[in-house]
Amino acid sequence: MKLAVLYNPPGALLPGEPIDKYAEHDGEETIRGLCGALERLGHTPTPVIADRRLPWRLDEGGFDAAFNIAEGEGRRSREAIPAAVCELLGVPYTHSDPLTLAVCLDKDVARRLVSSEVRVARGGVVSSRAELVALGLRFPVIVKPNDEGSSKGIRGGPLAADEDAAWSKVRWLTETYGCPVLVEELVTGAEVTVGLRGNGDDVELLGITELGPVRPGPEPFVYTHELKTDPNYAEHMYIRPTPQLPADQLQAIEGAARAAFRLLGCRDVARVDLRLNDAGEPVFLECNPIPGLKPGWSDLVLMTRDRMSYDELIGGVLVAAQRRWSKP
Repeated sequence: MKLAVLYNPPGALLPGEPIDKYAEHDGEETIRGLCGALERLGHTPTPVIADRRLPWRLDEGGFDAAFNIAEGEGRRSREAIPAAVCELLGVPYTHSDPLTLAVCLDKDVARRLVSSEVRVARGGVVSSRAELVALGLRFPVIVKPNDEGSSKGIRGGPLAADEDAAWSKVRWLTETYGCPVLVEELVTGAEVTVGLRGNGDDVELLGITELGPVRPGPEPFVYTHELKTDPNYAEHMYIRPTPQLPADQLQAIEGAARAAFRLLGCRDVARVDLRLNDAGEPVFLECNPIPGLKPGWSDLVLMTRDRMSYDELIGGVLVAAQRRWSKP
């Protein structure tokens, strides 16, 4: 197949812009790795930037389908735009549809949709101090952008021990990122990320990875932007593709992730992040329907590296999409 690989490269930071503005965007290493895998699988991939020229690039490119890892441009619904363009032009594409992509980027909407079957932390979107007080949260809390991914904005100390600190963090995030801010009670147990691939009754578990500090300190562990981008992260945190958790907890984690995948309408592949509460029960943090695919680095790659090659990981996503396309 002639495949358009839809993506958004990082741009140059302007003075005053946050250092993690382009944290979600895919660099040359990811695109080379992905296109290389697709070529070895017998396809003809072409990198296509998903900016405002995307409709013309897709329309004139003669593509059979698109492998969509694009972040899009704009704010709350930006990840939905490239997929919507594909639908407009009748180009089959991998990953979730525009509705799911928009919903998952808005953490609070995603929380509300999964809460019928999956535990969520107490919290809500805050734009005033009165709204923060009205939530009546138990401290400490974590304060983060409501519609960003890749730990964007979760930096510089995202935890707040009291109302004053939480409100100060809300104001800083609002001013720095210009986005709504989500404040949640901190879930203090183990953090896990779950990879799922497939559709309908054929969704397979790619793996469960446990994250935590190498040397636990007085502050609760948070997977911050600083840790996520540190090439020496192993000095500070562990990433265990085989979690050291009881079998019943692993079963509950997988069940919660599968429920979130289904309730959010995910397709082909997704990553679900959870933490365990004091009772050892999984609590939903967020879902990424366009999980990172950087060779040797991204969560799905790390959790599967001992069981499948990078080409097999990518090929399985495409096969799942192709089976979906072939159904009436």
